[in-house]
Amino acid sequence: MSKVSISEAAKRFKVSRNTVYKRIAQGALTKDADGLLDVSDLLRVFSGNVQEQAIRTRFNKNDEQGYDHIAQQLEQVQQENVQLKQLLAVNEMLVNQLQQQITDLRQDKENLFNQLGQRRIESRDQPEQRKGLFSKLFG
Repeated sequence: MSKVSISEAAKRFKVSRNTVYKRIAQGALTKDADGLLDVSDLLRVFSGNVQEQAIRTRFNKNDEQGYDHIAQQLEQVQQENVQLKQLLAVNEMLVNQLQQQITDLRQDKENLFNQLGQRRIESRDQPEQRKGLFSKLFG
């Protein structure tokens, strides 16, 4: 059931607020930390003052509206959750692609350093040739 404030309970059950406070002091009613009263307790204590069925109908309508609102919010949250999961999957895919590119670039760098080292070794092994004047000018 739902919870109502002391003032609203007094209005709906057609009793004074003092009567409600008196029943709380006697222990017939209990209020929660927010100062709200449970409708089922109010029905139990004040059922002789009003028609119980009319009150149940009124609170059930309010509960249904509240449930509809909560259901809509739940649906929105679920849709957002699905969208966030899709975005997460896309981001994970992009991260994996970037990691693969980094790995490929590191391998390319290593290959280039190996080729450079090989060329240095080859250039050391070849004797230095003196070039003549014509080969310096034309070739």
